[in-house]
Amino acid sequence: MANILELLSSPGLEAVRPLVGPLDAVEVTGVRLEPRPDRLAAIPAGTVAVLLAPVPGHLLDVAVRDAAAAGAAALVLTGVAEAPHGLPAEVTATARALAERGRVAVLYAEGDLAALVVAVERAVAGSAADALARVAAAAREVTAVAGDPDRVAAAAGRALGVPVELRAAGPGEEGGVAAGPDGEIRLAAPARPGHAGTAVRSVLALAALAAAGGGHGDVPVRSRGRLLAELLVAPQDQAARLAARGRALALPVDGWHIALRLEAGGLDASNRPKALDAVMSQALTLLRTWDGATAAPSTASAPQSADSVQWNAALVDDALVLLSTWPADPGADGRRATLARARRVVDRLAGLRPEAGLRCGVGSPHRGPLGIRTSAREARAAVPRGTGPTVAAHDAVGLDRMLLEWYASDTAREAVGELLAPVLALGPERAEPLLRTLQGYLDHNNSPARAADALHLHRNAVGARIRKIVQLTGADLNEPDVRLALQLACRAGLSAARNEPTTPLGTTTTSSTTIGGAATGSTPSGRATADGPSPGRGSVR
Repeated sequence: MANILELLSSPGLEAVRPLVGPLDAVEVTGVRLEPRPDRLAAIPAGTVAVLLAPVPGHLLDVAVRDAAAAGAAALVLTGVAEAPHGLPAEVTATARALAERGRVAVLYAEGDLAALVVAVERAVAGSAADALARVAAAAREVTAVAGDPDRVAAAAGRALGVPVELRAAGPGEEGGVAAGPDGEIRLAAPARPGHAGTAVRSVLALAALAAAGGGHGDVPVRSRGRLLAELLVAPQDQAARLAARGRALALPVDGWHIALRLEAGGLDASNRPKALDAVMSQALTLLRTWDGATAAPSTASAPQSADSVQWNAALVDDALVLLSTWPADPGADGRRATLARARRVVDRLAGLRPEAGLRCGVGSPHRGPLGIRTSAREARAAVPRGTGPTVAAHDAVGLDRMLLEWYASDTAREAVGELLAPVLALGPERAEPLLRTLQGYLDHNNSPARAADALHLHRNAVGARIRKIVQLTGADLNEPDVRLALQLACRAGLSAARNEPTTPLGTTTTSSTTIGGAATGSTPSGRATADGPSPGRGSVR
């Protein structure tokens, strides 16, 4: 049996849109058309209930509650009006809360409801008809991305409803092998019984041939994901060459890009690559499934639909970079919608993989091949550290960017070093919590209570750290000029530390100098600031 998330990959269910509630909480056992919502409390557990008529908001709350009480897998709404925020107007905050708490997915569908019911029944039963439909869907999808092994594997996985990976098959798995110009292409997927197993074997054989053969004779067999990773880390003078390869592989390098960077801080370095590789597949599935979740960007041209946004992914520096590409400038609406998507995907993945400690930074929109790199750098700088929110966006007004440009000069670095020298002399592990507390204190107009709330500290801890800083620096925090200088110094230093995670706070990698009593140089010692203690865990000694 499959859950709703797996079911949505089935042929014939492409038009079904998730609205609220978990997609992977309940196994689907069947489907029924329900003309009367007051009968939902009596449906069998695991049922996908398709409502034949719209349900007003106050009655929808009751319907969701009854469906959850019955153990339904999903409630499918039909024929409802759209609200400006993208959800049906009838879906109230109460209905959303009931769906999450009751572990029932609320979906929306329109069109031929009889065909919808047939598609769900076919997928749940795993009949020969379902196997044939999956093979037909795979034939369409894998040939459209032929020559790109990663995308072929993803397309095959969507059609089959099981993960398909680029590797040799192991025990209990089915495999597909084909010879390509760069060697053998091997695909693996979990073995399935009966007709579903026939579909898996057929699709793997077809997918391996598509991945190895390619769609064009002059296009090398390369993964868009690997090429994207190269583009993110290669020297800038190689960007033009890599961009040309990207165009040949249909990687939309010339569009407008917003990068998301996911880091798994809860795992040690040896376990991150494997975990993030699995997260990549799940994240792309969720982002591509949420059709309509992204608002159309604000441009002077014709409005863009959500499905005009393309998603690609790459593993870089023990992190996952998810790249959304738009055909035109997404504007403020697109930037906000991408941030909302990032929060949704991190919330969903955090529920599936709580041990990973996922954190996400979101960059700003930038155009072209170099725009990919710029947005990815901003996303890295925006990844939250320590306690607090798990998703953060690079500042829209460009303050971090201006500060980083200012801080790049030797004069600015020397000024910051002199101003903060007594604090920096404590070493990065003790200095960073103090500076983050000082920044929060100054950002909240010298209010210990508001700073404590923002930093998730006790008010007394904030007061103690501020007194320590005043004692070390002799600064008068009641003087406006002093406050501004310290605020700029903290912001610039901490922003630079986030962008240079291998360099301790207050050091420079371009020359050998002494700042704040600590010797620095081209190979500084000490722990990287990006991995240092959070304000909530640091101690002052």
